[in-house]
Amino acid sequence: MKKFLALVLLWKQTQGPQSSVPAMVMHPAYQRIVGLGPAAVPLLLRELERRPDHWFWALNAITGEDPVAAGDRGNLTGMTEAWLDWGRRHGLI
Repeated sequence: MKKFLALVLLWKQTQGPQSSVPAMVMHPAYQRIVGLGPAAVPLLLRELERRPDHWFWALNAITGEDPVAAGDRGNLTGMTEAWLDWGRRHGLI
């Protein structure tokens, strides 16, 4: 958990104001979070609950799932709720 939180902090502090999702998800700290694998999923979901951010690519990369409806793509709130609902259904929250 400590490593995860340190990587989240590093990602948030060093990514700067990004409008490009590819730039955000290719950041080394973000990639290291993805590299934590399935153990990171509950932590990512908790992070989404506390402070919604662009963790959707990481969740998809780790789980192979994509619970976001087409109409919610690009909508941070809708995407967050879809993933939180997914996490609840899978007992991860």
